[in-house]
Amino acid sequence: MKSLHWYILFLSVAVFASCNRKVEEISGPTIGQINILADEGLRELVSQQEEVFERLYTYAKLDIDYAPEFDVVSKFIQDSVDVIITYHKLNDEELAYFKQKASYPREFEFATGAIAFIVNRESADTLYTYEELTGLFRNPAGGKRFVIENVKSGITREILRLLDQSELPEHFYALDTKAEVLDYIASQDNAIGLIDYTDISDSDSAYTKEVLAKFRLLGITRPIDSLQVGHVQPWQYNLQDRKYPFTRDIYITTKTGKSDVSIGFASFICEEKGQRIVLKAGLLPKYQTERNIEIKTITDIKVVK
Repeated sequence: MKSLHWYILFLSVAVFASCNRKVEEISGPTIGQINILADEGLRELVSQQEEVFERLYTYAKLDIDYAPEFDVVSKFIQDSVDVIITYHKLNDEELAYFKQKASYPREFEFATGAIAFIVNRESADTLYTYEELTGLFRNPAGGKRFVIENVKSGITREILRLLDQSELPEHFYALDTKAEVLDYIASQDNAIGLIDYTDISDSDSAYTKEVLAKFRLLGITRPIDSLQVGHVQPWQYNLQDRKYPFTRDIYITTKTGKSDVSIGFASFICEEKGQRIVLKAGLLPKYQTERNIEIKTITDIKVVK
């Protein structure tokens, strides 16, 4: 009985002490503050996740800044930031570097996006095989030009990886903003724009409707040694099983080494509410949520859950 008395006394002191701590001094999956750096191409998706997470967990505070992928990864490796959201999966060299520092980043894959290729409405070529398009990356037949937003973007990294080069060819143009890319494509029949599919993935977005009214998406086949499904565009259903050849996975990566808000936010994104936000955004969730559909007639379809 005496030992129980001392246990209750100890617990009471602990609770009292925690109640007198400021909220910003307490850390846990749903309480505390964390700084996050995210790929600027994912701004719309990440901001929606942030809004719902902070609404549900009022003692959690996410301070999220945005930058091109090159800067995001560079700051993560240089220890300027501990949590990032990006298309970049840490490679063996980067993981070995962190291991030398006794740091073990945790990566949470939560969605699949894509690189979309757009041309203006007057362009005659809208269907390409994978080999034709990647061939144009190396040799610009017919005066084709490619336009990318920001030379430090993840799209640039992906093109350099495909070409196995350190610099973009001369017929690639890296402009400063998305608006400049769209303006250039609109005025040039031989130009192909490379944009993040998240920019136009939400079919309910007024911006998406405006862009798709002015531009056409290229249909592209899978590589010749893959199972062929015809020319496909990067719609959500074509991201499944990578039917569209330029898909990219999205990660939230943390190296805090703690069960803090970064872990809570990563768990939220990977669970039902976060995955529904991904689904609504027109991207492919990594963890599919159950959807029950009630069909009364052929023209009466209602989602009931």
